[in-house]
Amino acid sequence: MSVSRKTGEVYYTGEELEAALKNNNALQYALSRGYRLVSVGNEYHLAEHDSMVFKKDGRWYWNSKGLHGRALDFIQAYEDRSYREAVCILAGTIDRPAPVGPPRDMPAPSQEEKPEFILPERSGSYKNLFAYLIRERGIEPELVKNLVQRHKIYQGIVYNKLRLIGYGKDGTARYDAKERFKEEFAQVPRVRESVNSGQKDAPFHTAGCLAPETVRQLLDSGRAHLYNNLIMVGCDTTGVPRYASMRSMNSKGKPVKVDIPGSDKSYPFVLEGKPGNSTVCIFESPIEAMSYWTLCKITGSSRISCPMISLGGAASRQALDRYLKGHPEIRRIVIGLNNDAKEFGHAIDAGRNGAEKIEELYGKSYAISRHCPHLDDWNDVLKNYRQNLEGRLSVREPAVSKPRHLGLAI
Repeated sequence: MSVSRKTGEVYYTGEELEAALKNNNALQYALSRGYRLVSVGNEYHLAEHDSMVFKKDGRWYWNSKGLHGRALDFIQAYEDRSYREAVCILAGTIDRPAPVGPPRDMPAPSQEEKPEFILPERSGSYKNLFAYLIRERGIEPELVKNLVQRHKIYQGIVYNKLRLIGYGKDGTARYDAKERFKEEFAQVPRVRESVNSGQKDAPFHTAGCLAPETVRQLLDSGRAHLYNNLIMVGCDTTGVPRYASMRSMNSKGKPVKVDIPGSDKSYPFVLEGKPGNSTVCIFESPIEAMSYWTLCKITGSSRISCPMISLGGAASRQALDRYLKGHPEIRRIVIGLNNDAKEFGHAIDAGRNGAEKIEELYGKSYAISRHCPHLDDWNDVLKNYRQNLEGRLSVREPAVSKPRHLGLAI
């Protein structure tokens, strides 16, 4: 840790940042710092705030406040430290030595086996998907249709009390009760069938499941409910899905946003640009990337030819690591993370923190610039244009000549 003689502010070295990122486990930090945690199943709850949950994989959630992240985020939100201070705390260069593990009287988190990656069942209709992305989110219809045709997005089916266990040899989905509903469905008959993950050439195994007609009976009787969600997919270089995020398409209430179990976050959702383009634009989510692409089309920006990828969160870097290694032609990174300012209701500026991390890690090898939305995120900018500006503006080249407060300078 060092302190600026002019400002008195703490700053950190590259080595300290690297050490902090290695120690960025919220559960490990909380245990090593003496926080009173209560073991509840496969997670820990903070004794003083039972809505604060620590997962064994190092993640942390404060459900009552809608906050989440890892140790860096916990230190900033709960201990009211700056990002720089949080880095130095985890590096062991401020306050106390770095957390090296939980106290001896607390069990160390066990490594759980990664679940098999199984994409959700496809819906027979994509009506909700098109209405949600085009009408509600304002995404360019041409882009939505193209992504559907290329299987990068689709409308998926999930059930509130059932879990997908695989696909039968006829290609249809097979389900069983979720763990917490096992007792409720204990008397429902099962069948033994050969199932696999649904991926091409995936091996089959025998598993107990509910017959398709049994699932229909549960739906008809109201014992289970079906929901249609938006599924967004990241693939490897051969086109095989390796990652998927799912979000609900409700216009009211808090949306459900989760990664599909077994996903590999190092395979990003990608909007491919023109071959050979040396600039990549990065965003927190697929919808932000789609929104930015749409704004580029509206403004006539040349950035529409750049590849755009989703990181799967402001603090996640695995996707960027893999993408850069697989695309040596990239020379410049444009950071388009969200504007998580307090004026938009955020306690943690995750977008700024994420941008700083990326600059620290890649700044010596790539030219990096930030393009921060003037509203909460790029979809808010797009919706603002659709609702208030579309039809009133004549948007022509050069796009950057448009006033920045309109949010259309791409």
